[in-house]
Amino acid sequence: MIQNVGVIFIESDKRWTTIEEVRKTIESTYDQCQVRTKIELKAWSHHAENSHQQGDYPIPFQDYIKDKSDEEYLRQVELGLLDCKDLGGREKVSAYLKKRIKMKHL
Repeated sequence: MIQNVGVIFIESDKRWTTIEEVRKTIESTYDQCQVRTKIELKAWSHHAENSHQQGDYPIPFQDYIKDKSDEEYLRQVELGLLDCKDLGGREKVSAYLKKRIKMKHL
């Protein structure tokens, strides 16, 4: 399955990707994305960079996000794992995610 995410096509049937593909995808799509997708891209980038540093290949975007929840992204934001400056800072992103979590439980 191939999904069009902005300019780059991400193959979700692959088991791994390269750090270069991750960086290129984020660079070419980030500005066109909504806040939630930007948070997903930041988390994927964090995962990919850590995998690369450990000598492993990162997994494709769709495989990375399929099991992630707003709660998981909130945890990453609150631990300072994701750079949220361009989204208004950690507090603003935390508030955004908490609101999404609350809305799911109504």
